[in-house]
Amino acid sequence: MPLDNRANLDQFTIVVANKEQQGQHAKAGFEHWKKDMSWEQYEAVYKKERQSEWGRDGKLVTWALVRKHDPSGEIYAGCETYTRKGFVKHKGSNAVEDTHVYAIASVVTPREHMKNGYATRLLSLLHHQLSPSSFPPLSSSNESNDTHTGVHTPPATAASALPLLPTGIGSILWSDVGSAFYAKCSPTSGRKGWVVQDAQNQEIVWKLGNSPSSSSVDLPEGWQWLNLSDLPSVGQTLSKHARKKLENVDTTDRAVFIIDPASKGTLSFVPTKGMWNRPAPEGLDPEPVGVRFTSKVDSTVETIILFSLSMVSIGPRLLITHIHNLSPDDLPTLLVLLDQLGAKTGQKEGWVWDLREEDDASRKLGEAWKAEREVVSVGRRQEIDGHLLGVAWYGPLNADEIREGGELLDGQMWAWC
Repeated sequence: MPLDNRANLDQFTIVVANKEQQGQHAKAGFEHWKKDMSWEQYEAVYKKERQSEWGRDGKLVTWALVRKHDPSGEIYAGCETYTRKGFVKHKGSNAVEDTHVYAIASVVTPREHMKNGYATRLLSLLHHQLSPSSFPPLSSSNESNDTHTGVHTPPATAASALPLLPTGIGSILWSDVGSAFYAKCSPTSGRKGWVVQDAQNQEIVWKLGNSPSSSSVDLPEGWQWLNLSDLPSVGQTLSKHARKKLENVDTTDRAVFIIDPASKGTLSFVPTKGMWNRPAPEGLDPEPVGVRFTSKVDSTVETIILFSLSMVSIGPRLLITHIHNLSPDDLPTLLVLLDQLGAKTGQKEGWVWDLREEDDASRKLGEAWKAEREVVSVGRRQEIDGHLLGVAWYGPLNADEIREGGELLDGQMWAWC
């Protein structure tokens, strides 16, 4: 017998999915995101992720919303979390601390259960599992309706159902359903869910230049390809720079945090998943995932650019996933190289995120990009299917409660999931 669903959300709780529930989550996801894959192909990727560098050892967890009286049974919504290391500099502090940040993905409701508030309920409960010390402890006996969000604040989940997760300072997700829904998935009154800031969701889509697909891809003198095997050491380099970046940020009026690029599998996530879904480009073996070189402007500065030649879940473009120390003077040479790579994979456009106007170096690079190439789209990414970055902060709120207390500093594509 169907439930009067919205009136009975307190009958549902969150659990870590067992194998059967993972299968239900996978099948629900297949209905939404299968694209050109068969079920067998989709299921293979789903299982492969759990054995990947970013998924094994409990770093990838599948969560399910279930009826309280049937915790091992049917799921009504599901999602995944990726555990990533991070750094935080709290408001008024001079110290950068190690922390964890969670990345949320694959939020889905089985078709037969859609439009009943189940995903909202699941995600509101999820905050409490990712940072339980940030919110008042609750139990079934004191569960109360939250009039701010229209959902119920969560009861404690049975300890036996929970993995041993480190406490997170925040979490992120990438929304394809707009900016409003996930912000409403709040853990408690006085808190928002995942908030989309326009400044963190900027894009440039540009037309790649014409290069014969049969031509070779020649690196400029002094430039080096980066392959998947290079990314762990690259991550260590970028990690040091990320920490240094936080050390130099003024935190008088707010906290700042960032995902650690050295988190296992995070830099390789996008290019690796891209390779899973297509053959390797002819003449590129191993397939490059970036370049590094010494800037022509300053020989003491190393530039690192990471990319994915294509990744169907993000979009049919050449994707720039991470930019480190790219001077506008070096951009024309890079763009010619990207033209050649695009020709090898049949891509017509390139896509880069998070060149922020308020950052002087980022703004100048964006201006140079638009001057060098024909731009298809520039500005805030689109509301639907735009992969909008939403951020939830689990540290202290600002006293005025006008805005959340912590700011994520890097919204580039390398952290997408």
